[in-house]
Amino acid sequence: MNVNTTEITKEILDDAVPVGVDSVEILIPVYNEENILKQQLLPIFTLLPDRFSILVVENGSTDKTVEILEELSKTQSAFRYVSLQEPNYGLAMKTALSEANGDVLITEDLDVLDTGFWLRGLKILKEGEADIIQGSKVLAGKDDQRPFIRKAATLTLTFLLRHILGFKGTDTHGPKVLSRMSIIDVLSKCEFELDLFPTELVIRAQRTGVRIREIPIHLKELRATPLPLFKRVPRALRDIMRLRKHLGKFN
Repeated sequence: MNVNTTEITKEILDDAVPVGVDSVEILIPVYNEENILKQQLLPIFTLLPDRFSILVVENGSTDKTVEILEELSKTQSAFRYVSLQEPNYGLAMKTALSEANGDVLITEDLDVLDTGFWLRGLKILKEGEADIIQGSKVLAGKDDQRPFIRKAATLTLTFLLRHILGFKGTDTHGPKVLSRMSIIDVLSKCEFELDLFPTELVIRAQRTGVRIREIPIHLKELRATPLPLFKRVPRALRDIMRLRKHLGKFN
């Protein structure tokens, strides 16, 4: 796990949940994660209040990920998973949001699981200050412990999103805490998958007036990204231009 959770308890998490919310669901897409799956999830299971649950969407794994997920589903009552046939991060995340039952949703990456972010996001949601709390790598500062080249790529893509799509923010791919009702209409309009889906979701939400607040996350890579950076950046540039053609610029 990325964050020391010794100061976060079930009671503290439960107390941060907005009034009237019956369920909180944590959504995690995974692909070939046999090496860190149990390491990351088992500590989380012991931390979750009764109204919390986890939905994992596995997409096209070729290792033992599915076997481990099946094992966990038999021993953890607050856990379920869905399998997709192809490696597709955007489709996995879109499927998770579509399949989710929780009133409040937390979208995460397996190698992040920043429980401190969950707590801060839930409190902001409870105070009624935003509909989506977006985790930002750019705002993380020294808590972003990724290699320099990854940080530079993030800053470059953020610059392009701002100038090509009129995005007002610093990140679209980080973890999120959100009210499920706030994104139902937006989700149904999203047409792109792969790495582009989170960006389309956030930009569409921003353009329709959904209140978004960014806060920093703690980030330390536990394993190499499944897709090398030299392949991700050109694809991201292509996708940004596709999104611009589809949505147009917004000022």
